Amino acid sequence: MSSILDQPSRSRGHLPSQGLPPIGTWWTLLDRGLQREILANPAAPLRPFVVRRVFEICGLDIGRAPTAAVRLGANERAYIAGWAHAVDWT
Repeated sequence: MSSILDQPSRSRGHLPSQGLPPIGTWWTLLDRGLQREILANPAAPLRPFVVRRVFEICGLDIGRAPTAAVRLGANERAYIAGWAHAVDWT
């Protein structure tokens, strides 16, 4: 059995532990060039510029953006894979 520690980031007014808002709120609004960058290697860490841009899109304070490397989780990668398939991304 594994233990899960309650992280301070789960308190009111903070983002989820991974550091990004839900992907459905920002993916379609993200600049096409940045979408292409993420689609090229969805498992790679996001550049700090991309993370800040996500915060801007969501109307969040970019000063609160994570400074550590941020990667998309499995569900987020599945979301963009489904999106790319649905829109026939090329």
